Amino acid sequence: MISIVDSNLEGADRRCHPRHSDHSPIYVGDGAVARRCRLVDVSDGGARILIGRDAELPSFVILVDPETGLSRRAALVWRSAIEIGVRLLEEGVRYRVMTSVGARGWNTGQHSCRRAS
Repeated sequence: MISIVDSNLEGADRRCHPRHSDHSPIYVGDGAVARRCRLVDVSDGGARILIGRDAELPSFVILVDPETGLSRRAALVWRSAIEIGVRLLEEGVRYRVMTSVGARGWNTGQHSCRRAS
């Protein structure tokens, strides 16, 4: 794992922005398809996100707040087996949540995707 934390000998955190615990749901994806994840902590400049195992993500991702539909472009800075760290970039478009079509039709709850509205 590559870390964005730069500590001195005493272990002090030297991030530019203070982090705040936030366990809100968030969608992470490439702008067309996303997976539902959970924030761990967030600051004005970045976030740590619990994504689960086997998530394949590009170098730049789109984060979407499921409550407001507002999106934010982010750069992937580090990743572990189940978490990622991102640097927040510019704000994007408003998205709406759609669930994918399954054997029983829409809203199966099995997969999620985002489409611009």
